[in-house]
Amino acid sequence: MKKQDILDWFSGNSESLSVEKILFVLIIALAVAAIIFVTYRITYQGVSYNRKFNVGNVVIVLLTSIIMLMISSNMAISLGMVGALSIVRFRTAIKDPHDTIYIFWAIVEGLCVGAQIYELALTSTIFVALVLLAFSLYSNVQRKYLIIIRGGKELQVSSVNECIQKQYSNVRVRAANYLDTHCEMICEISARGAMKEEVIENLKELPNVKSVNWLLETGENVG
Repeated sequence: MKKQDILDWFSGNSESLSVEKILFVLIIALAVAAIIFVTYRITYQGVSYNRKFNVGNVVIVLLTSIIMLMISSNMAISLGMVGALSIVRFRTAIKDPHDTIYIFWAIVEGLCVGAQIYELALTSTIFVALVLLAFSLYSNVQRKYLIIIRGGKELQVSSVNECIQKQYSNVRVRAANYLDTHCEMICEISARGAMKEEVIENLKELPNVKSVNWLLETGENVG
């Protein structure tokens, strides 16, 4: 096979892209990205919502769709893209697994739209969004709280447990640090909805208790 024959084969296996077709693909990609954007905003449970990251997911869908259009339109470009994309390296560390899920989701849906498999893209996007919303709703109903109790060294774990169990039966002492002059305890409770303020008031009334703090456990790493 001669060189010209190979070039003719590549040109013959290329698909022409009209402006109307490109715009249609990008509109479908934008619709899919909008679902991902809204789902992330609703299901986010961290301390500080990062709008730039969420907008980045939308751009990832669009760019991945464009790359797939380039690959499908010309065989020569597809071979060149393999080498070009292989040298790309991302050094930013993603600490939250929740964010990793959305990045991978945006890439997968962008590949589907760019390959012009619209039914798969729309159906899978809606299905995954419903699954994530269901898990988010469950975590909002069944929550875990951490109660930090500081007091004198005479404070006993049994008295703290007994006080909390008046309101919540599911309580567990996660840590208890005793020093020469004071002690600190961390208790975990499971509650449906918001935590009752009576628990905090009852703990404050215990002898030797100096301060009581509580926080919602989200599983997010800080630092």
